[in-house]
Amino acid sequence: MKTKNNILFAEKMILSRFDTLASKIIWEVDLEKTIRGITRIDDLIFVTNTSKWGIGHYTTLLQFDSGEILWTIKKVFTGVMITDKYIFSLNGSKLEALSLRTGKEHFIISTTFNWTAPKLALIGEKLYLYSKKKILEVNQKNGQLMEVKSPKGLNLQNTTCLLDEFQMNINTITTPDSGVGFVGDVSSFGGDGGDGGDGGGGGDGGGGE
Repeated sequence: MKTKNNILFAEKMILSRFDTLASKIIWEVDLEKTIRGITRIDDLIFVTNTSKWGIGHYTTLLQFDSGEILWTIKKVFTGVMITDKYIFSLNGSKLEALSLRTGKEHFIISTTFNWTAPKLALIGEKLYLYSKKKILEVNQKNGQLMEVKSPKGLNLQNTTCLLDEFQMNINTITTPDSGVGFVGDVSSFGGDGGDGGDGGGGGDGGGGE
């Protein structure tokens, strides 16, 4: 969903949607926390916040059309994948699923990849974890894992980057100082970036799984 003539902008704790053609604010919301970054994925807005005193990092999820706040949680994301029910994010070898509606934890599991962080793919409504060594399908209801082959027509084990329209990965390049940005990185302020997100996954870290 690409919306023309609209930008998102922040002023301290206030997030606004502005119609550049009509030169008017469509909605504005006081998030009661300092806004550090904004990222839009289709009709959802992820905002990275800190408290008024700069202590603690949070993520707030809003509806783009209305500005309605869906939830705020004390967590930040380096990448997310969204379905109609869940938000999935990888943290090293852990896979976490949150309710899209409430932000509450649905499950958190170990992915069993011992020597490298896996990559995540949503293909034909099926969720996969994969590396050069193996491919696992994730049961989205309970987090159970099952080893499978690549979906027909794809070779996930040779795939270095994969991005669907409801996924965002930010700076997955490993650096000595862990140069990783949030979903909601400051460079994401504004714009009509409604289709998809930034970047893609890096390669496997060699060895092991």
